Amino acid sequence: MLDSEGFFGEPARSARRSIDASGEGVTMRHVHGSAEGKTLVVGRNLSLSRSGRRWFFVSILVVSLGIATVWALNGAWYVVPFARVEMAFLYASLMVLDRCTGDGEAITIDGDRVIVEQTRMGRTASHEFSRCWARVIVTRGEGRARGGLSMRSHGREVEIGEFLTDAQRIAVADELRRRLGDI
Repeated sequence: MLDSEGFFGEPARSARRSIDASGEGVTMRHVHGSAEGKTLVVGRNLSLSRSGRRWFFVSILVVSLGIATVWALNGAWYVVPFARVEMAFLYASLMVLDRCTGDGEAITIDGDRVIVEQTRMGRTASHEFSRCWARVIVTRGEGRARGGLSMRSHGREVEIGEFLTDAQRIAVADELRRRLGDI
């Protein structure tokens, strides 16, 4: 899903434009950095906030260890270590999810430049393309394979929209093509 908040934790300072991709209500945010610059921000759809994930973990922890304690008091003490291992795996998976919350992409069209900034697990990579030569490429997935969306210029290609559904990718591709054509 496209991020409804600012990228890199910043509050967005600009106009919003909604694009309905197959009834999912995708929101695209354009942040105007300069008079002519436009930024499209794409991020993960996170259903729980950090505090929501904490409450989820604590509630599951209480229930799981409570059930394990009842079984241990009834003589099935071997349930407790399994419950602890289960909670350790849940905690580890939530920590990995926590590291990925800032993942996303910012695609800035500023004058004759197109800048794609990708953040994955706290690391940001930046790719710059010439606006005149940049092309948006959409590949369709066959069967269960997902399609792809990428920006290409001069033999370099950067995949974007990893977090989007196929319908959302098409909507983003249409918007990028429209923006790249606005010279």
